[in-house]
Amino acid sequence: MVFQDWGGVLRVLAAGVLGYAALVLVLRISGKRTLSKMNAFDLVVTVALGFVAAVIVFPAFKPGDLIAGLGITSIAIGFAFKDILQNWLAGVFILWRRPFQVGDEIRTKGHEGTVEQIAVRSTMLKTYDGERVVVPNSEVYTDTLLVRTAYHQRRVRFTVGIGYLDSIEEAREAILGVLRDTEGVLDEPGPWVQVIELAPSSVNFALYFWVEAPQANVLRVSDRVATGIKLALDRAGIDMPYPHTVVLFHDVTGTRPGDVRRGDARPRT
Repeated sequence: MVFQDWGGVLRVLAAGVLGYAALVLVLRISGKRTLSKMNAFDLVVTVALGFVAAVIVFPAFKPGDLIAGLGITSIAIGFAFKDILQNWLAGVFILWRRPFQVGDEIRTKGHEGTVEQIAVRSTMLKTYDGERVVVPNSEVYTDTLLVRTAYHQRRVRFTVGIGYLDSIEEAREAILGVLRDTEGVLDEPGPWVQVIELAPSSVNFALYFWVEAPQANVLRVSDRVATGIKLALDRAGIDMPYPHTVVLFHDVTGTRPGDVRRGDARPRT
């Protein structure tokens, strides 16, 4: 027998009530789900919380006795409840610390989109392609998390190359003019352009400008900037070269000045 008297039964019932009360508290704090929407998962969590509460409130209560009486090993129960408890605890911490909220755009575990719901077990995202992704809270909480809309503004970076024969300052002014006049590019912080590389085929600029944070706005403004820069450099007669390779052919007979000698033209291993 698992219980020797009715006192043990009452302790188990009391533990269940405590677990239920804890779950109600979490749901009320989160404000995302109501008791009328409790599903089988919530009930499982309630049972798990009841076991935890029983050990804390009633030290004499041993959940292992109940498990043994049911003919189930503690190892099997441990595996069964491991992921459930991990996700539940992670959900509690997410709702408590609020690293992101419903409506934020985040990237986690290779998935990116808008947060639709933060539930006890998982976080639901709507991807930019209009699909729903359900990510377990334990993965959201323990993995690197990028919140794109944590702030109202985001910085965008472009790279633009011009030819070596073109004027760096003329190109810089043409690019800055586009950034200042493009709708959606913020005046504060202001945009800036700097040379970052003397590449084999071009002199490369890095363009930095700030926009409102939502991803749709970033894409929209980036398109305007890229189009405007191409047109402005064309009007200014500034080349935007593509990578190219120069191939030199030598006369291996060595009969003309500057040609390589026959011995130098042999393949080298």
